[in-house]
Amino acid sequence: MSDRVVKPMPGSRSETVSAIVDMVGGTAALALAATSITRKQFIPHAIVANLYVIEAAKLALQRARRSDVREAARALLADHEEIATQLRSFIGGTNSPQMPPDSLDILHQILLDDLNGAADEDFDKRYIAQQKIAFTEAMTLFKTYHHTARDDGLRSLIGLALPALEQQREMVRQLSEAPRE
Repeated sequence: MSDRVVKPMPGSRSETVSAIVDMVGGTAALALAATSITRKQFIPHAIVANLYVIEAAKLALQRARRSDVREAARALLADHEEIATQLRSFIGGTNSPQMPPDSLDILHQILLDDLNGAADEDFDKRYIAQQKIAFTEAMTLFKTYHHTARDDGLRSLIGLALPALEQQREMVRQLSEAPRE
């Protein structure tokens, strides 16, 4: 058996099935985000959630049909690459024995595969729907840790990130309400 991962072909996923997969995956991710309250739980979850947004944005830059979706993906990619740099720098700067993950967990990989399998005409809708889920997850995760954290340095970093995440969530909400081009 090969270790090679095969990505689903565009159009290989039903929009109805994708919506269900996203709903179930989003609910599971949200539940995990609401319970990730220790530093040891927060760091890998935050890194993976951030990596998902980066990978989904890269895919959207290739496949989105709407210019506003591509613009949002470009902004999200830049913002989340910066967040990733800050998180990894902070973790490295504290000489943490905890190595952050460098790939998606199975839950986020399923969501990314589902997005990759969306038909071209469904891609923008699927991307926006998944980003709404992703930002609900991120806000829950960051707010939960921010309120319960004992690590003042990481808590401060999260406090700085929360307004940006809120703006991004609002940008995605506006995309979902914008008329199709």
